[in-house]
Amino acid sequence: MNIYLIGLPASGKSTCGKELAKTLNYTFVDLDKKIERDNNASIPDIFKEGEELFRTLETKALKDVMNGQNQVISCGGGIVMKEINKTYMNGPIIYLECPLSELEFRISRDTSVRPVSQKIDIKTLYNLRKDKYDYFKDYTVKSLIVSKTVKEILKVVNKYENISH
Repeated sequence: MNIYLIGLPASGKSTCGKELAKTLNYTFVDLDKKIERDNNASIPDIFKEGEELFRTLETKALKDVMNGQNQVISCGGGIVMKEINKTYMNGPIIYLECPLSELEFRISRDTSVRPVSQKIDIKTLYNLRKDKYDYFKDYTVKSLIVSKTVKEILKVVNKYENISH
């Protein structure tokens, strides 16, 4: 089974995803890192060529990993911008929900470059994507403290496994 984490930038997809993968003894896949490796370019450099190119590469990366097993996949915050991406997610899709004030704080302290959240403030981004996250997600987990978030994701995964069997 694959587990997909979606959410706004800085919501904890990578941090919680790594911890979750370790706990389950799954492989952790950071989709943005895969895109960078596959294209030998940084996300900001790819974005310079246009967001549409990045979204196409993101869909390709998602298709590449979907046939793997026992993976926790941290999707980029904008994975929901192309509806087709949902069809390539063959496992529970968990939306990590984090208060906007916390996201603003995390982004202000983050040294990594997040192309979209540099152009648009997080509240605007949330308003643009909220309905898309709602469409994609199977479950919502509050994301604030990593250990608690991982415990909640584990509960959701157990519930999902019981439903799908």
